Amino acid sequence: MKKVTIILAILFVSTFVFGQEKGTHDFGINVGFFSTNDFLNTTEDIIQSGTFENTVISPTIAINYKNAIKKNWFFYADAVFQVITEDVIENNIQVGDVSHLYFTFGFGTEYHYIVKEWFQMYSGASIAYTTRSSKFKTSSSNFEDVNDGFFNFQINAVGFRVGKKLAATLELGVGYKGLANLGVSYQF
Repeated sequence: MKKVTIILAILFVSTFVFGQEKGTHDFGINVGFFSTNDFLNTTEDIIQSGTFENTVISPTIAINYKNAIKKNWFFYADAVFQVITEDVIENNIQVGDVSHLYFTFGFGTEYHYIVKEWFQMYSGASIAYTTRSSKFKTSSSNFEDVNDGFFNFQINAVGFRVGKKLAATLELGVGYKGLANLGVSYQF
């Protein structure tokens, strides 16, 4: 874990050091749907001995900072948060609930291959590390709180940015931010 933190910190610092040369900065906030965390949670529910019902999946909430290192080529860092809650069922009786908190920190790159005054189109990819904290509130001893982490990814097959300095964004892909992301971006 310590090595991963050091590597991510070096990548983060290098993004800022080398990214200042070309000058374009982009700060964004996104909301995403159908993330890899959703998939992981559903898969684990099938494998575990208990039954889970009434699953409520929040959208992913992401903030990101992008910096152009060359014309139309950005490096970025992002942080993503997501919550999934469920009722825990044993023998057809609800014995409690569980709350899963996901925090993801990623670094990536994207290339803007269409750049017009009011419109940009791009694709990109990132690697990330996700921490998960699962807190069970149950009357059953079959479930214990879990704190773990895993490597994650995001591939944006296509992204759209519509506007000048302040713009709306839409990204379609797969990964920790979700299959679809809607957001707001400010470039300066």
